[in-house]
Amino acid sequence: MNRIIILATFVGLITIVGCSETQEVTEQQNPSQWKFTQKIALEGIAPIGIVAQGNFLWLSDVDHNRILKIDTKGAILEEYAGFERPMHIALYENKLFIPEYTSDTVRILENGHISTYPLAEQPNAISAVATDGSTFAFADFYNNRIILQRGDEVTTIGKEGHNDGELYYPTDVSFHNDLIYVADAYNNRVQVFDKHGKYVNMIGWNEGINVATGLKVTDTQVIVADFEGNRTLVYDHDGKLLQTLTQNFNKPTDIEIIGNTMYVINYAGNDMAVFELVAE
Repeated sequence: MNRIIILATFVGLITIVGCSETQEVTEQQNPSQWKFTQKIALEGIAPIGIVAQGNFLWLSDVDHNRILKIDTKGAILEEYAGFERPMHIALYENKLFIPEYTSDTVRILENGHISTYPLAEQPNAISAVATDGSTFAFADFYNNRIILQRGDEVTTIGKEGHNDGELYYPTDVSFHNDLIYVADAYNNRVQVFDKHGKYVNMIGWNEGINVATGLKVTDTQVIVADFEGNRTLVYDHDGKLLQTLTQNFNKPTDIEIIGNTMYVINYAGNDMAVFELVAE
């Protein structure tokens, strides 16, 4: 696929057609299932990244170059403009880390003040940032790698390719229990690495994910937003498919969970699909 087409598809520079608002869930004998409850309009917002802070949510609005704090009903509480295509964001100790796709910069928003995180390695289009407090991970989209930075120490994960441990336009990254999860977008999968960059596991290949754009890792699940497939897939940590949510999506890009409530943001729909985790 031509890189210009890939970029246009991911950041929404082409016209996108919507989908139905009815909901259907494919269940895979999982004792708890995500059930759709409502759609929340995000009028005038083209969301790419989402992260929770307490009972509030932060969104990156990629088309309008801003960061928004909203409540769980979608009302805007705070707005910060002047970013350069903000993508998948991360929160740690009340600091919001914001990767700018077009400036190759990571901004820090804390108590209304904006500063710049000192990168020790030059990326080419940062699509996501994650941190566990000691290590930062940056999804380096065009260089097909993950940059790991601990202070001034830098290591990298991956190179362009389609084999295990190789990446093809990574879009999101997450830490969980000393493992690193990567949304390997145009390899149509999620890859798992240890903190030394050693390949551990692959999730999602058998389900024909079209573009693995965003992910959320919990203590029991790995949840993947399939941007072009207009669906969200739920796996256990071993990669077993637990559930496929197939409707109420219009180019989903990212996922966040507060308690037993899951929020999936739809870039083209300008809305959030909300689900509750219920026992079967």
